[in-house]
Amino acid sequence: MPLTDPTTRMPWRPSRARRAVVVTLGVLALALTAGCDRDADTPAPRASVATPTAPESAQPAPTAPPTLAASPPAGAEPATPLPGARTVQGRASTVTGTVDEATLTAYAAMADRAVAEVSKRWKRPWPRRVTVIAPKDATAFREQVGRADDLSQVAAITDGPLGADGRATGDRILLNPDAFARLTPEGRQFVLTHESTHVAVRSSLPGAPPLWLVEGYADHVGYAASDRRRADLAAPLLERVRNGSGPTRLPTQGDLDPGQGEIAPSYLASWLAVDLIARRHGEARLEAFYEASSVASSPADADSAMDRAFADVLGTTRAAFTKAWLAELNQLAAPK
Repeated sequence: MPLTDPTTRMPWRPSRARRAVVVTLGVLALALTAGCDRDADTPAPRASVATPTAPESAQPAPTAPPTLAASPPAGAEPATPLPGARTVQGRASTVTGTVDEATLTAYAAMADRAVAEVSKRWKRPWPRRVTVIAPKDATAFREQVGRADDLSQVAAITDGPLGADGRATGDRILLNPDAFARLTPEGRQFVLTHESTHVAVRSSLPGAPPLWLVEGYADHVGYAASDRRRADLAAPLLERVRNGSGPTRLPTQGDLDPGQGEIAPSYLASWLAVDLIARRHGEARLEAFYEASSVASSPADADSAMDRAFADVLGTTRAAFTKAWLAELNQLAAPK
């Protein structure tokens, strides 16, 4: 799932809605093949009467493909509700769309699981509910997103306005029907969990850290329930490491910009960096690092805040951490 979350203007332009987009990456989607049966104790979502839902009235919804998330350049604000849409209410989700009721119900069950998984890790207060918008065709998806360019690789976008305090209000997860349908059940679950992480963080924390931390953390939560080895999930990145074309520094915003080339390896690199922090310092310290690295001003300020957070929260430096992370990438890429 490649693409990028907030683009250059996203996280640091309170006057505009920040967006998070997830793109489908074939090889990563294929890696996620396990089924996702609904838990027996999860109440079946219920369908409501067909009612169009205005974009800003929807709550965070589920979307997103397997392995990478990103965000496209800010487009026009979504302007119209989905004509003829119906709504399914889950235990922790509202799913509105023009796809059939069975599909809406399945998405609601996945979104409920996503909210539960996110809530295990992100401890700041948040609504613990998401809104998902599921258009039936790509044209309707583009209209909701407010973009006319090619979005065939984008599986989902999380977007919503920012309140006066810098927190997102009324986020919704927009699903790209073509890209999302190509994913395995496990891949769809990953995407919804990834995007629900964005909803939780954006609604409870003003500002944003550097993009690698935004996307890496969402992937970290998304992969938490997977029993697959890191080396298998990160195969596209590790292949580059073996070929001598792997990363030499933490991913930049440009590395995660789908308009500048393939972003899947950079998303995986971001995830493994966050995963290293979690394994070395624990989930609570990781969340504290994320919060300390977040600012509502500029990317440069976020970088400075992150450098301070490396020292104050993790007791290290960016350079020392990067060295340890690159060493681990080489270790994972080494022939077994």
